[in-house]
Amino acid sequence: MLLKSLRLGQLQSRRTITKVAPAANNPQSGLTGAKNIKSDVASLSDQVRLLMRRVPYPVAIITATEPNGPADKAFRGMTVSSFNTVTLSPEPVISFNVRRPSETLSALQSSKRFLVHLLAPRQATATLARDFSKGNHNLSLLEGKSDYEFVAHEHTLRDNEAPGRPLPLLRRKQDATSTGLEDFPFVLECQLHPQSIQVQDHTIVVGTVVRALSGELLSLDSETKAADLCLTYANTHFWEMGHEI
Repeated sequence: MLLKSLRLGQLQSRRTITKVAPAANNPQSGLTGAKNIKSDVASLSDQVRLLMRRVPYPVAIITATEPNGPADKAFRGMTVSSFNTVTLSPEPVISFNVRRPSETLSALQSSKRFLVHLLAPRQATATLARDFSKGNHNLSLLEGKSDYEFVAHEHTLRDNEAPGRPLPLLRRKQDATSTGLEDFPFVLECQLHPQSIQVQDHTIVVGTVVRALSGELLSLDSETKAADLCLTYANTHFWEMGHEI
C-alpha cells in the first residue's frame, strides 16, 4: 500500500538520534545489524528504533474512566500505535502497549473496562491523536479548545457485573448535518483481560471485546476500499493508506 503523509510530527516523545554507531565489517554477513557483536544496548536500541520507523502502525485512542475521585474529572485518554488483535476465537481479544506511568492505564486497570477508537485518515483526527499523546493534563479537549468532545457511554454489563461510571466516547462536536461520529469508523468496547504482561517500563494490556460500535451495518460480504482504511503512523508522521499493490 502507498502512504500519504499527514505531517504533524511525532506521535510520542522520542529522544533525537544524532548518530548511530557503525557496525564492524564482517564479510560473512550482509546484515548490518548483525555485524557489530560488541554493540552496546543503547546503540542497538537506536538502530532498532530507526529501522522500525519504516513500519506503519495503526493509530488508536484508548479512553477509560477513573472509578474514584470527582466524576466530572474522571475521563482519561491516550494515543497508542501498538493496537492489534490477539485472537478472534472463541471471542475477540485485542492488545496494546502502554509506557508507565500512565493515568489512563491506571484508570482502565481500576475500572476493568475501556474503549478503543480507530480513526479516519484526516488532518483533524491526526491532530487529535497527537493531542492525546501529550498526556491528560495537556488535552485541549478537556479545556474546551478542541473540535471534539467526550460523551458518556454506558458500558455493557456481563456476568452480573455491577454498573459503574460511564466510559468516555469521543465524537466531533455536532452541527446540523453531522452525527459527530464520522471521524471514528468504529469503536471497540472492551473488558480488561485478567492477564497482562510487564516488560521493563511498559505494560502489555489485553482486553476482550464485548461490543463493536460502528456507524455502518457490516456483513461478511462487505468490501473494504482504500478510503475505508484507518489512520496509520510511521517515520514520526501520520499517514493515509493509498493504492493497493
